[in-house]
Amino acid sequence: MIVCLRTVVVPPKWHDRYLAWIADGRAIRQQHGILAELVCEPAEPGGETVVITGWPSHQVFDAWIATPHRDALTASEVHQAVNYRPITRYEVTGGYLNLPGLTACNPSPQPTPEEPS
Repeated sequence: MIVCLRTVVVPPKWHDRYLAWIADGRAIRQQHGILAELVCEPAEPGGETVVITGWPSHQVFDAWIATPHRDALTASEVHQAVNYRPITRYEVTGGYLNLPGLTACNPSPQPTPEEPS
């Protein structure tokens, strides 16, 4: 397994659309093998956002990079509005994931249903 880290600068007016763009691209990314995608924002103002993705292997990640599906996502208006730093790849050589704990703690804000008018 590999993990890719990339810092990004998301203009404030694009923040919500960027998070929606990540969520909207989930299905196609999962069809191409992505295991996880996390958007981590600084706890204090002024830092950069970090995007972490997990992939089964370098080969699966490289195949994703070469697909027209990825090209279509990166050609989007939202993707173009964000400033991306280079991707750094890491081999996962140890550690663990507490899957039951992760399932119990969903960090993604859920839209609140609008009340009928």
